Amino acid sequence: MNTVPTLTFWAPLLCLIAFLIVIAITYAYRHRGEAGYKEGTEQTEVFLSGEDVPEEGLRHIRAHNMYWGFFEAMKRYYDPTVRAHSGIVNDFLIWLLALTAVAGLALFAAGLF
Repeated sequence: MNTVPTLTFWAPLLCLIAFLIVIAITYAYRHRGEAGYKEGTEQTEVFLSGEDVPEEGLRHIRAHNMYWGFFEAMKRYYDPTVRAHSGIVNDFLIWLLALTAVAGLALFAAGLF
């Protein structure tokens, strides 16, 4: 006798109901906020911990790359990989197809495909 587990049918419905409940709670929480917004007052100005805000041109923090620290820490890994990438889309597609073929062969050999 082949029976379908009850959870198979109810799981998507439970997820949808949970999602709707979370949306309703979020919506109710959002409406508890302050409704009064006055344009052209201090509400619209940039808050910089009570300090005077510099001019707009001086607010920009200049940096070569915002991920500089990450790339510097991972330099031993990224240098060889950057040299291996040519930036040509065809090369990326060839690598994608080759890796997909290897993964497919591994799954076929394991009897999972």
